Amino acid sequence: MFSSNQVFQISGSMSKLEEALRFALSFSENSHSKIVFQTTEDGKYCIGWKGDSDIKGWQQYQFDFDASIVAKIIVQFLCKQDEKKSGYEYADGSTGDGFIMRNIPETFSDVWAKIKEPFYGIVYFERWCNFYSK
Repeated sequence: MFSSNQVFQISGSMSKLEEALRFALSFSENSHSKIVFQTTEDGKYCIGWKGDSDIKGWQQYQFDFDASIVAKIIVQFLCKQDEKKSGYEYADGSTGDGFIMRNIPETFSDVWAKIKEPFYGIVYFERWCNFYSK
């Protein structure tokens, strides 16, 4: 989807996750492929693509892909993960629960950052703590 060295990263409140997902998928060069997913033991929710054959670690949705439904699934999954610290506890402001979405780099490794068969990955989501300064 992305160039081999492209950086793609968005963070925001959980209410913006669907918009971020749609934005990321709009870049996908695999629009003819099925959207698949996997979760990792360290709390990542990964979105990928597949052609005609099954890929180790990636699962098909049991329904036609719908970003509004999948975004709700991702939010529920992330909310069950350990809460992240903002790193700004010393600063004057507030924090809020959110997500960070990053691209999965193109690699032919069997595993990257606990993601199986990352070559087929598009993006992954993790729980994130947003900081809002005064």
